[in-house]
Amino acid sequence: MLLAVLLGGSGTYIWAKLPVTVDREKADAAVELLANRSVGELGYKEGYFEHEGRSLHYVEAGTGEPIVFLHGFPSFWFSFLRQVEHFGGDYRVIAIDGLGAGKSDAPSNVEAYQLEAMGAHLAALLDHLGEERIHIVGHDWGSAFAIGFAQSYPDRVLSVTGISAPALNASLHALEVDPKARKSAAYVERFKRANPPLLVLLGTAASIYDGAYRPLVEDGKLSPDEGTLFRNGTSDAKRTNAHINWYRANIPHPDDLSETDFWPSRDARVTAPALYIWGDDDPIYNKVAMDRLTILSDQSRMVTFPGVGHWPHVRRAEEVNIAMAEHIAAASPANAD
Repeated sequence: MLLAVLLGGSGTYIWAKLPVTVDREKADAAVELLANRSVGELGYKEGYFEHEGRSLHYVEAGTGEPIVFLHGFPSFWFSFLRQVEHFGGDYRVIAIDGLGAGKSDAPSNVEAYQLEAMGAHLAALLDHLGEERIHIVGHDWGSAFAIGFAQSYPDRVLSVTGISAPALNASLHALEVDPKARKSAAYVERFKRANPPLLVLLGTAASIYDGAYRPLVEDGKLSPDEGTLFRNGTSDAKRTNAHINWYRANIPHPDDLSETDFWPSRDARVTAPALYIWGDDDPIYNKVAMDRLTILSDQSRMVTFPGVGHWPHVRRAEEVNIAMAEHIAAASPANAD
């Protein structure tokens, strides 16, 4: 019995230390699903782009002005399926698997997940794709990333849409000054203590699906096939642990905050036209953070959906798409006076 326990423990340790791999020869099932039901010639395709030894997986379709989509945790590019399908007929849509998620690389070093480094990777990807200026859209962590990218690379952003999360510098400001923000963010420290064996032991894959995606399937907001893709896409414990590095790299304990944590800086502004979208039942919402973000935004509008939680772009996809379409069109150079 002791020998079995030791062998099992050794095997688990070795498994946890092995690098996360990506099968690039195997087509993304989510891409195939959207391609098979697409109308017209959207031309869904996937690609990989390496920068400083790390590769991002991305999916694109359509032609025209580019819209880049950045997902949150725990998810992958497919979380924007309703927007990719809606906008692909008029724009070039580019949905990215963030580092650690989907089919992108999942390096073990936490520093690779700092938003500054990931912003540089995104900028290099845009160069690779031949896109100088983009409309950028993010949800959850992707929202913090998208808004921060707009703050850091203002000359490359035509418009920004943030869904269900503020910029990092606004969130850290709230952690500094608001006890409610500290209390609601206590889960972050628990996340940061995770490891792959613990995530397996706790049944985290089932918890992710049951907490985020099963309600969307049961309410008819996702089809069963779409739900299965989300379940499969978020079930790898080592990928989930890598994705948690977004928290480890960018959100210190509130007692340890310093000026260098406020990426891109404490007072960095959003100069591009900004649309901020929330559900008023979203437990992530923090008024102090959003008030700070509004102060830091030169031109912004907020759309709030009553009775909606953390997934307005799925639960109220049609209305979100309408709001985004108006916002993006208004910021388009083609419509400039």
